[in-house]
Amino acid sequence: MADPIALSLSEVHAWHGWIGERSSTPGEPRESDLAILSAGERARGRRFVRQADRVRFAVTHAAVRRLLARYLAVGPAEVRFGRTPCCQCGSPGHGPPRIDWPPTDVTCNLSGSGDRWLLAVTRGRRIGSDLEVPRDIDVGELASGCLTASEQQYLSGHREDGQLQVFYRCWTRKEAVLKACGVGLSSSLQALEVTPGLAGPVEVRHSCKAGPDLWVVQDLAAPAAWLGAIAQPAADAGRVRLREADDAWLA
Repeated sequence: MADPIALSLSEVHAWHGWIGERSSTPGEPRESDLAILSAGERARGRRFVRQADRVRFAVTHAAVRRLLARYLAVGPAEVRFGRTPCCQCGSPGHGPPRIDWPPTDVTCNLSGSGDRWLLAVTRGRRIGSDLEVPRDIDVGELASGCLTASEQQYLSGHREDGQLQVFYRCWTRKEAVLKACGVGLSSSLQALEVTPGLAGPVEVRHSCKAGPDLWVVQDLAAPAAWLGAIAQPAADAGRVRLREADDAWLA
């Protein structure tokens, strides 16, 4: 078994991984990855139409299991996942993910975009993560549907070549908070103010029946290839540490 990873109560580990050539066509998911996935995960992976998406799913979820196994001191295939009921409707079908076995206070949240993924791991607190690989989008059209009035005003004050960065800063912050609550994008993005003019960490107010009303959101010091954010309760925020999940960690 690989060496365990120590995680104190005051820490949040943000693992960034890159799938790279392992997602290239005509590749298939590796047997070593499929072997540690649950039956449900393998079934979900088979439902993807595109071959590259099936590989991404298998590689990402196998990596998550290998990392969590080192926190939990069990084999990767032994970890069992469930969901905490949604704080809005009580449904267990789309609440925040949780580790059902082994018994633990470790919590985690996964995000992915393109060939990159981000796994936030902490103890004893709700956690939300978002990672986005910027795409060429119509910022103006999307901003009107998901940014507050003050966020739109801040966005419009930037030159066109800088607006994409501002938009994704808003988007990743918002989605990280909503994922920490467990409601995802079903909640109105326009009602969530994330003050993009502040470098962060920033405090964000968002009511959650099963959690706090005040969250702290930290942007990740990521390279230009991607942007990310981590959200956690403001009253008990841990120190966020960005780590690279290379092959040495995932062996």
